Amino acid sequence: MSEPSSPLENWFIASLDPDDAAALRPLLRRVSVTLDQIVVDQGTPVEHVHFPIDTQFANVIRFPDGSTVETAVVGSEGLTGLAPFMADRASAWEIVCRTTGEAWAASAAALRKLAVDRPGLMTRLLVLTDLYQAQAAQTAACNSLHRVPARIARWILTARDLSPHDTLHFRQEELARLIAVRRSTISQAATQLRRQKLISYGRGTIRILDREGLEATACDCYRMLRPRLTDLGRRGGPL
Repeated sequence: MSEPSSPLENWFIASLDPDDAAALRPLLRRVSVTLDQIVVDQGTPVEHVHFPIDTQFANVIRFPDGSTVETAVVGSEGLTGLAPFMADRASAWEIVCRTTGEAWAASAAALRKLAVDRPGLMTRLLVLTDLYQAQAAQTAACNSLHRVPARIARWILTARDLSPHDTLHFRQEELARLIAVRRSTISQAATQLRRQKLISYGRGTIRILDREGLEATACDCYRMLRPRLTDLGRRGGPL
């Protein structure tokens, strides 16, 4: 079992006190994940959590009629399945890899026990829980109030903040699930951002060309949540 070669590979790990990080390392194994790989099925317990390194995961709600809604993206700021993992309950959503890459995986049961034994680790998990709860509440409000181009700009900026890569990979159907609109609406809005030379976008690949302009286009939700992400960055990552 290998150990993390750099604490900056995952911001959560980097945010831990040295003693807590040292206690966590024996639980970790480096794994490769691929696009669309499901790591937790909806309605099942979280047996393993993943700390993304250069990949991202999505929380996806599946409905009985087969329709899906993507509710969140988890990147190098944290770990997957946090709420059901902490509660030791079945996950209310599916967790799927949205970009091929690598992550650190740990047994949920072992990590839960370690958190009980180490209050500093538990505190960091609760801080991350607060961030994810804030994101969920903000997303619900955002989808009700804000225009599609502003919501897309918000998601692109947030995904870039949580990724070590300049290039992002968002398929139109995935953006449609995130924004809760039709795919054709996504195409029109993304084209608008591209014509404004804020992003380049083609075949699911997005690159920010004008960050200042994209931030001006994004809804207030991005600016409201960014301080929480910035706090994680100060503690462990590059934000």
